[in-house]
Amino acid sequence: MNRSILLILTLSAGALSAAAEGLKPVKHLIDTHIHLYDTAREVTWPPKDDEILHKPHLPNEYSKLAKDAGVTAVIIVEASNRLEDNQWVLDLVKGDDFYTGLVGNVDVYRDDFGAQIKVLKEDPRFVGVRARGPNPIDFTDERVLKNLRILAKENLTLDYLTNGGGIPGIEKIASVAKAIPDLHIVVNHCLGYNFDGKAPGQDWTAAVKELASNKKVSCKISGLYQRSVPQPAPRNLDHYESVLSVLWNSFGKDRMIYGSNWPCTKHTDTYASYLALVDQFFSKKGQEAREQYYWKNAAAAYRLPLD
Repeated sequence: MNRSILLILTLSAGALSAAAEGLKPVKHLIDTHIHLYDTAREVTWPPKDDEILHKPHLPNEYSKLAKDAGVTAVIIVEASNRLEDNQWVLDLVKGDDFYTGLVGNVDVYRDDFGAQIKVLKEDPRFVGVRARGPNPIDFTDERVLKNLRILAKENLTLDYLTNGGGIPGIEKIASVAKAIPDLHIVVNHCLGYNFDGKAPGQDWTAAVKELASNKKVSCKISGLYQRSVPQPAPRNLDHYESVLSVLWNSFGKDRMIYGSNWPCTKHTDTYASYLALVDQFFSKKGQEAREQYYWKNAAAAYRLPLD
């Protein structure tokens, strides 16, 4: 049987399967990047013309498919620009220990940023902020840097989304890492690289290496389906492997983190197929690398109480 098909079958049947002989199921499997929302409410994302995503995506649906694939804990990433939606999500999963964290969205230009962070931090599941909004953020603006220093002081994490995967976006977050060395930063979706099946250029590779020299910066190996240039995305590792290898060589086994970007995965295939795809890469790195990728690195980046 084709190896990728075998992986998908075993994943859908239960816990994450070992993709190579001698590997064991991982102790925990944390999905650090999903979105929950209800389009019966006002939402700022996804766009109304997206027939796949513009419908309710709620815990009942995700919990079943994720648990069937072996996921043991989840971090939700808030996709809304509205401050009040942070609390809406926290209330949505209240009392459900499967949902262990929320990376919220608090405008990094707010004068009351620190006060808003303290309110949200009263819920221990609030683990950080993804800096995004309707307009580009100037990470050299002293107002922004002041608020990110507050984030670091509160021992919370900054998630960073760069679309397009270009060198300027990498250099932008590298400047933040240098300015605030105590800030935990998790860069989303393979640094926003547009997977075209070709090996990345030397300039991009050098920029990634420079970013990774900041030891509190981690990289989510997430959103591969969505970052693919051809759509629906290829489901074979060859399309992604040269980029993943650059990230591996720069960030190593201790700073690469699993995330799915569900429900965006629906544009290509099932949740289990996405998990099978990334495991083809990490299974070749050995058992410890898989443990690091699927849970230990997330626990370190977001200070989760796991052992």
